[in-house]
Amino acid sequence: MLMRHCMMALRAARSQTSMNITRNPQNNFLHRFHSSKAPAIGIVDYDVVKKLHSEPEKLLIDVREPEELKETGQIPASINIPLGVVSQELAASEQLFKSKYGREKPKADTEIIFHCKIGKRSLKAAEAATALGFRNVKNYEGSWLDWAKREGLPK
Repeated sequence: MLMRHCMMALRAARSQTSMNITRNPQNNFLHRFHSSKAPAIGIVDYDVVKKLHSEPEKLLIDVREPEELKETGQIPASINIPLGVVSQELAASEQLFKSKYGREKPKADTEIIFHCKIGKRSLKAAEAATALGFRNVKNYEGSWLDWAKREGLPK
């Protein structure tokens, strides 16, 4: 008899817990953890990037390899941080970042725009920056090929 009451109490407790999670999922830690969304990565176009030379509070990062820049050049006002080290560099100290790039290290809410040759590596860099806690991250999808075409430069 005691065993039967224990089993009934256990079933009731399980049922109540299950209903509480279903009815009120924000109370469930695992639900909150898995449901949290990373900030969306914005998309910019040529017109936005063209104006960046007059907006020094924004940061344009070219994630191509230095050899690529030697062949093609780079977008004015951009700094070069290759994709392979972008996470490391964005996580560096403010002093180290400034000494390497001649700019203040971006804050969590600084607008950071990434570009590469066609927009694929820059998307990966944007995702890495978002994972580091940067909240205002954008990708220039057209990247160098779009810029070069519109500016009449070699691709």
